[in-house]
Amino acid sequence: MLIYRLHRAVRAAGDYTGALLAGGRWNPAGTGMLYTAQHLSLACLEILVHLEKGQLPPEYVWSNTRLRNDPAELETGNGRELTACQTAGQVWAETANELAVRVRSVVIPEEFNVLLNPKHRRYGELVWSDPRPFYFDQRLFTFAPEPEWD
Repeated sequence: MLIYRLHRAVRAAGDYTGALLAGGRWNPAGTGMLYTAQHLSLACLEILVHLEKGQLPPEYVWSNTRLRNDPAELETGNGRELTACQTAGQVWAETANELAVRVRSVVIPEEFNVLLNPKHRRYGELVWSDPRPFYFDQRLFTFAPEPEWD
């Protein structure tokens, strides 16, 4: 399975420091985890939902890597309940039995994000593509409607 990571150019694709320090939907602060997506477009949307409207993200790049197997889905019951998600993610990460697990996106529940566990013995074996520039379309950050076309 091919997975995608959208990240700031100053960070390596496998750098999970941000999620470790700040936490996220699937991990409390202090639990290491790397967030990726099955599609580059979903990775983009997952970044956009955390930004102020009108805030153009500076210097993003994207990378991808291939997993040997399709990961299992991590079930929580309600993917919108933050505490339940963080608890399930923390338990999963601490066991370190699996390198990756799929979780439904809250932004698009029909699609999946893929969480990677940096404690897993094969995490360091992941081979990431060279980072490629990612340009957010300016129209995503403007408030004026597009002109109507004839």
